Amino acid sequence: MPEDQLSELSTNSTARQTRDRPAVFLLLGAVVFLYLKLFTLPYTPVLLTGDQVYFWTDAQRMLDGQRIYQDFFQFTPPGTDLIFLAMFKLFGLNIWVTNLTVLLLGVALCWVCFRLARGIMHRSFALFTTTFFLVAVYGKILNATHHWFSILAIMAAVTICFESTATLRVFAAGALLGFASFFSQTHGVVALLAFSTFLLLQHSRNKTPWPDLLRRQATLFFTFLLSLLSLSTWFLATAGFQRLRYFQVTYVRQFMVEKVPGEFLERPNSLVLHSPAALLPYLIVAIAVAIYPATLWQCWRNRRNPGFPWDQIVLLSLVGSFLMLECAIHPNWTRFYAISLPVIVLTVWMFIRAAKPIPSAALLMSLIIVIFALRQIKSVYINQPIRIQLPAGEVATTPALDEMLSWLTQHTQPGDLFFRASWPGFYVPLHLRNPLFVDELVPREETRPQYVELAIQQLDANRVQYILWAANFDLHPSPHDHLNPLREYLRAKYTPVQVFSDGDTIWQRNDSFFTPRSTNPSPQQAR
Repeated sequence: MPEDQLSELSTNSTARQTRDRPAVFLLLGAVVFLYLKLFTLPYTPVLLTGDQVYFWTDAQRMLDGQRIYQDFFQFTPPGTDLIFLAMFKLFGLNIWVTNLTVLLLGVALCWVCFRLARGIMHRSFALFTTTFFLVAVYGKILNATHHWFSILAIMAAVTICFESTATLRVFAAGALLGFASFFSQTHGVVALLAFSTFLLLQHSRNKTPWPDLLRRQATLFFTFLLSLLSLSTWFLATAGFQRLRYFQVTYVRQFMVEKVPGEFLERPNSLVLHSPAALLPYLIVAIAVAIYPATLWQCWRNRRNPGFPWDQIVLLSLVGSFLMLECAIHPNWTRFYAISLPVIVLTVWMFIRAAKPIPSAALLMSLIIVIFALRQIKSVYINQPIRIQLPAGEVATTPALDEMLSWLTQHTQPGDLFFRASWPGFYVPLHLRNPLFVDELVPREETRPQYVELAIQQLDANRVQYILWAANFDLHPSPHDHLNPLREYLRAKYTPVQVFSDGDTIWQRNDSFFTPRSTNPSPQQAR
């Protein structure tokens, strides 16, 4: 190879390494921050809570050979369950494995956030945007629920189409959107409609031939369906289309979506108003309502401006606004946090466009975020001061959880049957097994009467020794509470033997003989 070409390759390689170095340091910083949030030094994992616990428990049940939708209840697609199942198969049923999954997911989201921000702003502001997202949003939640996996796939699809909508890129984006629907049935579909709208607007702006638009649209929808059907084939073959449709569509529409929105969104109180961190979710919603119309208006005004990043801003705004509208149908803070990534990127972009700050200002703002990160890390040691050895390994936890975990550790063995009515967070840490088809029974509409009846049959058939009952289940009678038959069964067959400081009670079965396992009544009765 000629010497001048070698020199050019060397120069390009050096420049690329220089460009990539900040991203590498960013990801390393994300690893360190998340590790210090998820593990107390040197390596004790913090026992996490949140919606992710349902997917850990499902993965544990699949590890025991149970079948999703048939042997246990689930109303979301199986993608998140399979992620945790794969991690448990690789590394064992340990709490550090769940925390490692949360860490890896966070790093991947940071990488996508940086790539999106870098496409429309200076590198220093992209670093600030990603740091803010990591600390203020993901680091605050630390909840590897299905929404985050779905949003990761959607934002990766946006990243792919940021530079071009060539057929191959649209093909990859459609596949990723299908992958997103394998985690959350609505996010991927809504993002697909946003992508389709973007292609139509892009065609109208660029005056491209209609065959090009039709080819891209066909590619997008075809690869979406191909990806989703390929991932779902095994579950369609084993559980059946009707069963999947009932749990993923009918049940969700009837008993999850058709609720009073206030049930999921708390209003700010006097304490919240004095805490900027507590106000963050309200600010995200308020900013999102304003930012998407504002950015789309900017795109309309600059549709003839060749220097304006029209494609990038329109695509990100459409995907974000479609996700926002979808979230408004069934609002809760977990969903709002998960869809906040495009809001954050576009807000910083709008601020830069309006204020025109110098790049060094981003470094100062990033340092302020780092201070908040250190405060978050400190709070881990304050709020989870207890270390306890469990079957799933040593964990750091709160005094309230330590009280329950210590009692259960002394009175149960790994593999025992146990049921906690309010929350399935003890099965993986204690290696206990849930004998019921459902993961919880709560005094709300989503706990159907047939599930209560089936639960009583399964508790009786398995002669479950201990049940942990939540005190708040009996405080506020509700017309949507279907648990009275279970309460009567509990009083007839069980005796309270331990009341914890929060009022939750352990009930022990009256008869002295405990049968570890017997044939369960069929979950088909729950349909």
